[in-house]
Amino acid sequence: MQVILVRPWRSASINGGCCSAAPDSVALQGASAGSGIAADHSSPADHACDGAMDPVAQTYRLLRDRLPAVDVQMTTADNILFLLPATYRAARRKYGWWEAARQATRSTTAGAVIVDGEVAGDIQTMGPEAVLDKVQAAAPSL
Repeated sequence: MQVILVRPWRSASINGGCCSAAPDSVALQGASAGSGIAADHSSPADHACDGAMDPVAQTYRLLRDRLPAVDVQMTTADNILFLLPATYRAARRKYGWWEAARQATRSTTAGAVIVDGEVAGDIQTMGPEAVLDKVQAAAPSL
């Protein structure tokens, strides 16, 4: 199972780390939080900016923590070279070419949540828990 989270446009810049931290932060491994440089966030103890996380980052972490077997990808809305073919291929297996083309077109929407080629909703309106529920409903064996 693959889940793709599409970051909204406001986060589609070089300064948006996993927490969409302050504009002066950059993602460097081993840097400490609060130093103006984002930590690498490889362990739960490194998540000092939890309160500042946007819904996309919260959802990503929730899915990774609760459903480790799921392939969770995060991309920006302008990454059409990844989004269009990935969504089309997954949707075509389930729906056929016409619906696959429709889903692929919808996949480039900022904030989209894509579950196995189907645009399941908008992460801003659904929230992290609703996305988790949607993913679990799509694959009850998880």
